Amino acid sequence: MPEIRVGRFAAEKITAEHGPRRSATGQPSEWDFWSGPLAAALIGFRDFENLPFDLHPEIRTLHIVDPVFGVVVFVGVLLEQGVIEIADFSTDPDYWKMIGDDPTD
Repeated sequence: MPEIRVGRFAAEKITAEHGPRRSATGQPSEWDFWSGPLAAALIGFRDFENLPFDLHPEIRTLHIVDPVFGVVVFVGVLLEQGVIEIADFSTDPDYWKMIGDDPTD
């Protein structure tokens, strides 16, 4: 089983975007991100070899749909044989608005 690491850039981005505590308006904290979509990504990247890639097979993406954060796209990089780093992630800030606009049928 490969070793999955969270890269420094991704870890700092989580802290910058979410902060250490939930906000008074209900915005999630960095702990919520680490224990939700990032935990799922750590498991998902175990199957690195079967994840899709575009031009470079050492760079793969993983899409996680989380009930709090919506769709989160993670980027994993094969650093060396058996070592994968979650290097970055992105979210869609309009995801919940888009879902709310879907028809009910």
